[in-house]
Amino acid sequence: MKLKLYTAAFILLFAMNINARDFDNPYPAHQFEKDSIIVTFGDKTRLIIYGENRKELDKIMQYDLNTLLKDLKIKLDSSSADTTYLREEINGNKYLKDKSNDEDYVRIGLRGIHIKGGDTEVRINAKGVEVNNDGDTVTTDSNYRHTGKRFYKSGGGSSPRKGFNIALGLNTYGTNEATPGFDKTTYDLKPFGSRFVSLGYIASTTVVRGKNARLHLDFGVDFSWYNLMFDGNNTITKDSLKVDFSPVEDEDGNELIMKKSKLVVPYVNISIMPTLSFPRSFISYISAGVYGGYRIGSYTKLRREGSKDVDHVRQNFYIEDLRYGLAAELGIRNFPDFFVNYDFNNLYEGGRGPSVRMLSFGVRLF
Repeated sequence: MKLKLYTAAFILLFAMNINARDFDNPYPAHQFEKDSIIVTFGDKTRLIIYGENRKELDKIMQYDLNTLLKDLKIKLDSSSADTTYLREEINGNKYLKDKSNDEDYVRIGLRGIHIKGGDTEVRINAKGVEVNNDGDTVTTDSNYRHTGKRFYKSGGGSSPRKGFNIALGLNTYGTNEATPGFDKTTYDLKPFGSRFVSLGYIASTTVVRGKNARLHLDFGVDFSWYNLMFDGNNTITKDSLKVDFSPVEDEDGNELIMKKSKLVVPYVNISIMPTLSFPRSFISYISAGVYGGYRIGSYTKLRREGSKDVDHVRQNFYIEDLRYGLAAELGIRNFPDFFVNYDFNNLYEGGRGPSVRMLSFGVRLF
């Protein structure tokens, strides 16, 4: 009898040991053999990426796992406790390599206005203004009042241009002179694809205060972007002597059909603009002055027809570091205000690129 009890107890303990092993490893090894990626770091660390099938694993390639792991390290470093077990719920959409929708649009509805142009999005609603340009977000607060078409902080007699400013417009060549070694047709711009965006702040002092007119001196600082969309399948490249405008080709030398081929040039600028404002007139203000800017980068953005992959090439492309020119604005009450900028300098260095000067025009939202 005792022998039978000992035998039963031994069998029971053996079964419990097997179950405990299965409980400690809820994912059997064979589960990861077919549709999984296992990366081993040393003897105690493994990264396992599991998908139901091969198609699901292919979707993983659309995510930036390096950024995900860096964010996870930051979360671990910020934890003051000695954490041995971590469970983190993360929205994977924020780590998609290509989150952009290349369709540009203007949407007006009950929730406000949403404008998307290239990498720039502007949302205007009751909470204020939010501008997102290539991941950088700028917002305004709600202590602004609306007078005419301009938003500015309360304060009688100040310039209508004072405060946070957003400008959206188009770019074109103000001058395009014949240049030896360059064919004008190779660097033509798409009229509605070449956009100008500016975000900045204007300070002002009132010089003359009259009943029907006031004179202000406005000082501005802003960030602006030239988005130059090339017509056709050409793009800009650079060698040791000059830039070149030629079709985008594959490895076999076949010309590729491009959905998007543009040159992006951002600047930081300062401006001085004397402004005449008219409190009781249909025209709210007239402003003209000068500006100067410094280039803070440049890159091309290429996307093939039928593909979502976007290639960036970051070079200076012999673009002048400095820009300067003349600016003018016209404010119309209860209507968007108009602006125009004309660069006095050439876009490219002399002898390195075509002799072109930029002209930007459009509307100021604020």
